[in-house]
Amino acid sequence: MANVLPHNAPQGFDWVTRLESWGLDGGVLRLAVGTAAGAQAVLTFQALTPAIWHFTFVPPDTQADPPTPIMIMDKTPGVALSVEQTEAGIVVRGPALSLVIDRDPWMLRWLDADGRDIARENPSDIDGLGRPFVLPLGYVRGADGVTTVTESLHLRPDEHLFGLGEKFTPLDKVQQRIVTWTQDAFGSTSERSHKNIPFLISTRGYGLLLDTGARVAWDLGNVSCQSFTMTLDVPTLDGYLIYGPTPAEILDRYTALTGRAPLPPKWSFGLWMSGAGTYRDRAAIEALVAGLDEHDIPADVIHVDTWWLRWRQYCDFRWDEDAFPDVKGFTDALHAQGYHLTVWEHPYISVESDLFEVGEREGYFLTRPDGSVYVIDYGLSLAPRPDGTVRVATPETSWNAPVAIIDMTNPDAVRWFQDLHRPAIASGIDAFKTDFGEDIPEDAVFFNGQTGRTMHNLYPLLYNQAVTEVTRQERGYDLVWARSGTAGSQRFPVCWSGDPAADFDSLACTVRGGLSIGLSGVPFWSHDIGGYRGMPSPRLFVRWAQFGLMCSHSRMHGDSPREPWYFGPEATDIVRRYVKLRYALFPYLYSLAHEAHRTGLPVIRAMPLAFPGDPNAVGKDLQYMLGPSLLVAPVVDDSDARAVYLPAGTWIDYWTGKPFDGPANITVDAPLDTLPLFVRGGAVIPMMGPVTRIPEGRIDPLIVVVYPHGSSAYMLLEDDGETALRYEEHDGARILTLRTEQPRAVIVRPVGFGPLREVRAVDNGQPVEIELHLHQGGIEFRLEGVREAEIRL
Repeated sequence: MANVLPHNAPQGFDWVTRLESWGLDGGVLRLAVGTAAGAQAVLTFQALTPAIWHFTFVPPDTQADPPTPIMIMDKTPGVALSVEQTEAGIVVRGPALSLVIDRDPWMLRWLDADGRDIARENPSDIDGLGRPFVLPLGYVRGADGVTTVTESLHLRPDEHLFGLGEKFTPLDKVQQRIVTWTQDAFGSTSERSHKNIPFLISTRGYGLLLDTGARVAWDLGNVSCQSFTMTLDVPTLDGYLIYGPTPAEILDRYTALTGRAPLPPKWSFGLWMSGAGTYRDRAAIEALVAGLDEHDIPADVIHVDTWWLRWRQYCDFRWDEDAFPDVKGFTDALHAQGYHLTVWEHPYISVESDLFEVGEREGYFLTRPDGSVYVIDYGLSLAPRPDGTVRVATPETSWNAPVAIIDMTNPDAVRWFQDLHRPAIASGIDAFKTDFGEDIPEDAVFFNGQTGRTMHNLYPLLYNQAVTEVTRQERGYDLVWARSGTAGSQRFPVCWSGDPAADFDSLACTVRGGLSIGLSGVPFWSHDIGGYRGMPSPRLFVRWAQFGLMCSHSRMHGDSPREPWYFGPEATDIVRRYVKLRYALFPYLYSLAHEAHRTGLPVIRAMPLAFPGDPNAVGKDLQYMLGPSLLVAPVVDDSDARAVYLPAGTWIDYWTGKPFDGPANITVDAPLDTLPLFVRGGAVIPMMGPVTRIPEGRIDPLIVVVYPHGSSAYMLLEDDGETALRYEEHDGARILTLRTEQPRAVIVRPVGFGPLREVRAVDNGQPVEIELHLHQGGIEFRLEGVREAEIRL
């Protein structure tokens, strides 16, 4: 039955049925494989590292796809392979994995060192008529050649799949159909996404990356519960199998393959306040800044959206000097108050801007197949300019005119695009919100000879790279505020989730989107606090703020006011409390950023990532870990209670100090002023004292908050070194040790210990003088200039 046509095969489908020959040369295994139609295709395998295997499938009479900008790792084989012929086929051995290939009928599978298959094809997935239920490794040939390739892998009953980018659907993607095709999501409650990443993680211990910018349809156990299928709209398959086995190890290796995230500047971890759709001139922005000071709300970034530009001239990078007179005076005043300024942009040029003529003349734009400039209508040329009146847009009332798209594969166009930024940066702009980038037509022709069919998903990567590079050149750091992206986009931080509606369902789905993209290799992520579209209620705004302030980055933004004081005194008081908590946690957050830079771990961590051995954690996708120590459970409905899952161990309610033993499902009271927040028992959390702006220098004194119940260690990572913190309980002793590379002042704040019998500290064996203080009804103590200390509590 090996040559029976799959029941759902498209016209022109052919597939691999047997191994015909093989050869191993310089670490590259090359296979000639026969197809059901009697043709011959080529498969190659090589191990770049013991845990990363590169594979390609090239159908007959087809050329390999051109390289994408996704990868940064050298594709030269880094590991020697050996091949053993068996009666059934061949076994290809590497240090960590083996590849087993059956000759006839064809089947491939990867085995770990214990001989357990972690990923394999599934030829036994057939229907009652003996037909393959899903499309196996194969291709579709049309009138103009091969158009599509397919592959299917076994999906086990207890297997779970994560990743594929910023998807707002449930975190476990099993039984979902996902399309990797970047588009304006117009919200956060559908499968549509601005950031599609063709990379998934399986709980069988592997990750799978497809190196392509084309559309990929993923059927993840939908057609058949025992298989998942990939259908790529390209003529060849280029992919990587990444062994973990834990999700954290997979992310580490995936980001080694596609690039680590650089550290964003410290100030970016402060609160971003946006003028959004409401504040459209200098006076309004200055009133916003005055409101922050008046209401005692710390903030670091002021964002001006489209309004810094002249109407219908988007995006020519020229200030609207009617709305913003004396631009340099305006930006200097913001900087003098300690704020940083960011503004909006997109990679399109309005046909009504004089820059359109320049780009058309110089060949800087994408073209149609006939060679003419590809002019498109898109979101801002279809929507009416907001002015409080709901109406259908006309050519005279839309936000922008139709636009041309800058060709990011043309080096001259990229230089021109970057040079447009330089005067704006010189005027006082610190970074750019890189909006849009999703509107690339499939038939658009690029300078590199490709079309939108293969470049569509890659365009945001090149766009954000161009803006990050010019920002680094002019400002010395890597930072954008990006909406669109794909695999490798973590190299250009930071991103946000787009334009959710202001409702609780959108809040819940936004949580899932953030956890999904974290499992896709992107560690720095944010969203519009309050939702973007529509006016949130005070309750919704508070709940969204509680969540948003416990993410890597935080921005209040929407098409209507998002200042906390707009929602009343109660909301203002609650939100202020959480903003100040965020600022107090800055040493912890920035240390997590260093960890993300080193390992690829996201700042907010889905429960299956943080607890891979806990099957109960898989479906808990409305709560997460903020780093290793804090469990955050946002309230995502209009209620005053929340169900929370606590994994094994002791967990301490951050607000009450009450301990809970896990694993357990509990329901906690959560009145409006309370975000359910739990601390892992024994945690040592670095914090700092009250500030209104994120400090650029070293945190001194460092506040070390210590929780009882068990033992733990934490390495505080800073720009100028590391501080090792460890808490241990044994034989009735409770000991905190601290080791830092440079002497520093430390305030130790024990929480939930009850009466302290005594507090003693030694530094290099010598007693250290301790200053005792009261703090919120408890005792804290200060040590000056310590380098290595042991503190007995």
